[in-house]
Amino acid sequence: MAVLRLKEIMKEKGVSREELAQKVDVSMTTISNISTEKNYPTIPLLISISEALDVDIREMFVPTKGTVMTGSDLDKIRNIFEEGLAIMTPK
Repeated sequence: MAVLRLKEIMKEKGVSREELAQKVDVSMTTISNISTEKNYPTIPLLISISEALDVDIREMFVPTKGTVMTGSDLDKIRNIFEEGLAIMTPK
């Protein structure tokens, strides 16, 4: 199961990978890798993506109806948020 709903949200919003890449100032390859979950975005990039798509960041993680989150999926989400907290926490 996909952890991020990026592909689905982009389709709903009618936004191409190229358009989103331009809006958040990254390469189309980066957006492609994130949408196929080859890579996961940093928290700042995830925030930029959610703003560019005009969605609440939490919607990026809401599973679609009928899907089940596995422990592995939850671990991926936890890692993304822990990375973000580490960035935002003063040392």
